[in-house]
Amino acid sequence: MSEINYIKVNELSPNTREINLLAKIIQLGEVRDVTNRNTGEEHKVMDVLIGDETGTVYFSAWNEQIEEISENETYQFLNSKTILFKRHIRLSLGKEGYVESSDKKIKKIDMENNLSEQEHEDTRRYRRRPYQNRSNYNRSYD
Repeated sequence: MSEINYIKVNELSPNTREINLLAKIIQLGEVRDVTNRNTGEEHKVMDVLIGDETGTVYFSAWNEQIEEISENETYQFLNSKTILFKRHIRLSLGKEGYVESSDKKIKKIDMENNLSEQEHEDTRRYRRRPYQNRSNYNRSYD
C-alpha cells in the first residue's frame, strides 16, 4: 500500500477537491437537525473543530459520521474537499470522501490560526443567479 500524502491545515484553500488531511478533533459541536430543501429528507449535522500544528478549521460531520468520531482523537480525512459556507472555509467529505482513525497522533495544535474565521470570496464558476427582471414573472397574459 502506498504512503498517503497529507496536506496541512494552513494549506487549505476554498473549493479544493481530493484532499487528504491528518487532523485531531479538538471540539465537537452541538448536533442539529436539518431538512434537505429539495428532497425533504431529515439529516443530522455537527460542526467539529479539527486541527494540526499549522492551524484549525471546521469540519461538517453528517449523520453516521457523527457517531464515528471522538474528541482528542486523530483521524485521516481522505478524498475530502473544502467548501465555503457563508464565505468561510470548511472541510467536507462530500459524496466521495471518508474519515478513518489514524495510528499517527497529533499532539500540538496551532489554535491561533483558525482558517474558518477568515472570509473568502466565492469563486465558484456556477452560482445561483438572482432573478434579473422579476417583472417578467408577474406578467399577465390576458
